[in-house]
Amino acid sequence: MPYKTVWIKPGLFLKHRGVRVFHTYKDDNVDQGARRFSFTVSPDCNGLDSGCEDRPCRHVFDVHDLSTWQAPPQPPYCTGPNETPENRAAWDRYWKLEATVIRAAIVAALRSGELTRKGLKP
Repeated sequence: MPYKTVWIKPGLFLKHRGVRVFHTYKDDNVDQGARRFSFTVSPDCNGLDSGCEDRPCRHVFDVHDLSTWQAPPQPPYCTGPNETPENRAAWDRYWKLEATVIRAAIVAALRSGELTRKGLKP
């Protein structure tokens, strides 16, 4: 059967000082959901087959690569004796905190100039 692929603009993660940061998607497929740590400052660049003029593309970045990234401490994994309601609740809090820390790391990188609307500084 024939099919049709339609390009849509990626979801906006945040806007700070005029720089827009967008989500990227696994296999460039929005139905697979936004990646947790990978972002782009250009809606046309996704890290796969980007239409980017820059080689290599500086627009797509992993938040772990930012000097401003500091992972929050993780609770114990919920296995064996650690499989408790308290640890499950701790992981729920962790996921919310992680989202806040990701946003803070990107904003700090934008403020410092490490990340700009042109992407990561080399």
